[in-house]
Amino acid sequence: MSGSAHHLLFWLIFAITYLGIALGRLPRLVLDRTGIALVGAIAMLLAGGLSIEQAAGYVDYETLLLLFGLMIFSAQLRVAGFYSRMGGLLIRLTSRPKVLLGAVITMSAVLSALLANDIVCLAFTPLLCEATIKARRNPIPYLLALAMASNVGSAATIIGNPQNMYIGTVAGLPFGHYTLLMLPVTIVALMLCHGMIVLICGQMLRETHFGTASTPREMDPSSPEAVPRFNGYVIGKTLALLALLVGYFLFARGPSAAQHRAIAALAGAGILLCSRKAMAAGLYQRVDWGLILLFLGLFVVNGAMRQQQLTDQLFHAVQRTGVKLEQPGPLTAVTLVLSNLVSNVPAVLLLQPSVNIAAQQAHSNQLWYLLALISTWAGNLTLVGSIANLIVAQSAAGFGVKLDLKTYCKVGIPLTILTCAIGAAWLIVMM
Repeated sequence: MSGSAHHLLFWLIFAITYLGIALGRLPRLVLDRTGIALVGAIAMLLAGGLSIEQAAGYVDYETLLLLFGLMIFSAQLRVAGFYSRMGGLLIRLTSRPKVLLGAVITMSAVLSALLANDIVCLAFTPLLCEATIKARRNPIPYLLALAMASNVGSAATIIGNPQNMYIGTVAGLPFGHYTLLMLPVTIVALMLCHGMIVLICGQMLRETHFGTASTPREMDPSSPEAVPRFNGYVIGKTLALLALLVGYFLFARGPSAAQHRAIAALAGAGILLCSRKAMAAGLYQRVDWGLILLFLGLFVVNGAMRQQQLTDQLFHAVQRTGVKLEQPGPLTAVTLVLSNLVSNVPAVLLLQPSVNIAAQQAHSNQLWYLLALISTWAGNLTLVGSIANLIVAQSAAGFGVKLDLKTYCKVGIPLTILTCAIGAAWLIVMM
């Protein structure tokens, strides 16, 4: 096969992979996004896009190990009853809807900044549904707050979500500086989130006769939604280790900082796995292996494109259209659109080579910070913009609560446009 035919085959595999990820499926195949990414990686290997050794070289192990370590922390807190206890505190506020809304936003944002926002949404959605249904309140505004605040809050740190972990690793961003820079604009975005939900969903917040006051469905004790028994000792130990880990992140500097962060997270996870109070198997089951495999597949697919120098061709083609990704405005717009077409993790992996070139030319990390912020907040645009949103909608459906696309977009579209504009302006001014 000629070189041009080979390149055409690589482009075809690449296009089908990202199209499948955008659609969430491929016609006539029972594959989810993770399966599509893995099949795309296998196809690249079969087509000769890169060797197994080269594929291994494109995998960012620091990101995967950091992600795994923090998932173990979150899983331990969940099985020890931390999330259910926090949910119990929220339940006491059901008679004060605006206060409850603010508490949900604050709790979701803070926890998502330190732990995986997907797991935060998975743990709290059933608790919110139960509490609001029992109080005959409409759960929709609080579910919107949970999902949207988890996306907004996770942008405050480079460990708040998977794409930030990856950006922090490849760009070598310092944890402390990143957080100090993002925290003020994140707080503003959370205030806008509260105000937007109150403005658009005011009638829902005032409803006091939603549904029936009947007891919500019984949950299987073995299901992921089942409320675990509270264990104060395990929670205290886990939070203490998490505090030490974050403290270490603040002081880890230098070219090996990303590697050291991953090792530190693994060390903390190792201590938790050795616990006498919780079985390690229970923690493994709550690790999002699908997300880790999605990363793995996309690393190989994008690595093949870079190995064949096709990513550079794509970057230059975009440049010829007049879209200058080295400028904050165009990068913000492209990231916002692309994150909602193929989801934020694939979008970041796709844009990374272009941003890397532009950042090196400009001798500045501004574009990396911008990519992290916008790819995260872009998840609030539509219901399918982030996995956290889909988790909330799917989990709420089990309680008979329908969070549909139209309702979500009424808040999500104006909130995302406003927050992304403010966030981009903040970074342009401050950097």
